[in-house]
Amino acid sequence: MAARSVWAVRRLLQRLLASSAASEGRGWPHPFSTATQRTAGEDCSSEDPPDELGPSLAERALKLKAVKLEKEVQDLTMRYQRAVADGENIRRRTQRCVEDAKIFGERFICDKN
Repeated sequence: MAARSVWAVRRLLQRLLASSAASEGRGWPHPFSTATQRTAGEDCSSEDPPDELGPSLAERALKLKAVKLEKEVQDLTMRYQRAVADGENIRRRTQRCVEDAKIFGERFICDKN
């Protein structure tokens, strides 16, 4: 039983070494190498250059929000203008109806005399 365990461990190590050798040929680091291991402080150095790739996520979110708000302002402005125009049309229509009613009523008054 112990011989089988030793054999299984050797076979596993051979596979790992074979896969690491194949990966080294492709430019991948050795899985047990300390050269690729970093501490948390190495990644966050204060000498890193500022991001010049583009706006941050917060800036992009603010720009999207600004665009949405501008569209909403345009929509509300158009709706307001339509409401004002509709109110003006209703005012003119009712004024015409009142004038027509006065003219129609004057006919009956003139006919009775």
